[in-house]
Amino acid sequence: MHILSAATASHAVFRSLLCAGALCALTTFSAQAQRRTPPATTDNMGTTAPINAPTPPPAQTGLNYRNPAADERIPMEAAKRDAVAKEMQATVAELLELYHDAKQSHWNLRGPLYYQLHEVLQEYAETYLKYTDIMAERALQVGRPIDGRTGVIAATADLGGYPGGFLEDRQVLDLMSSRVDIVAKRVRERIERVGKIDETTSNLLQELSHDLDKQAWQLRVTQQ
Repeated sequence: MHILSAATASHAVFRSLLCAGALCALTTFSAQAQRRTPPATTDNMGTTAPINAPTPPPAQTGLNYRNPAADERIPMEAAKRDAVAKEMQATVAELLELYHDAKQSHWNLRGPLYYQLHEVLQEYAETYLKYTDIMAERALQVGRPIDGRTGVIAATADLGGYPGGFLEDRQVLDLMSSRVDIVAKRVRERIERVGKIDETTSNLLQELSHDLDKQAWQLRVTQQ
């Protein structure tokens, strides 16, 4: 009986120590969380214009790693950054629109060319996402944010609407061929503009241009 009582008491003490430790850890974590700077908020939820202005930095706190001197540690000259970011924003909008169009067609495709086109459209969609990431990161590399919100993409891609419902294979060939051709030409124009201010960004656009030209060719010859 005494042995059982001692074991029970020991267990109670152990539980008390555990609870005390957990409470201490929770209190410490809570205090740290309260000292952290809350994320900055911006009142731009309803706009469809690209938001490409840097978010104001948080205030200094004991747990904030922000170093204001890091803001200008960007290899590209300050005078060139906005122009590069603008071209990247436009390219991202178009690529995301092409991605959605390719997936819409991939899902709803009908007709004798279903098997071939179904797989090709998936490959195209993956290519668009790949370059979307590359172009978006390029804007970030030069110190500017990128805006990929759906409302912004729909308002700024400027490729026109895309039909819903089932889509015939011949219809998809015409739709995607036209849209890829438009974007491919715009990218070539950007290469000319960006090439005058930043070769690195121009090289990235040239890689995209090669793949878009290839897609335009594949879609074109399928209709010839």
